Amino acid sequence: MLLNKDKLLGTVEKLILMYKKGELGGEVMPEDINPHFEKSSLENYLYFTLPMALNYKRNSYTLWESANKTFEDKETRFVFNPKLCLEKKF
Repeated sequence: MLLNKDKLLGTVEKLILMYKKGELGGEVMPEDINPHFEKSSLENYLYFTLPMALNYKRNSYTLWESANKTFEDKETRFVFNPKLCLEKKF
């Protein structure tokens, strides 16, 4: 069933208004627990790329918990940097 443009835009406007009022969710999502890099930084993009690439049919809560633990461990943190991964001898 096709949605008409006016109805769709009305729904989007309602969602934006609800978001601005703080009426959507509020639940801490698994990816919210992260190193909190500057949003436009390379580190931020690299941190979020790896877990998303692995996320297919996985429990998101467990995945992001593992990603955060992996990043916090200085010996495994390299997996978030493709350049460092290429330099590793496995």
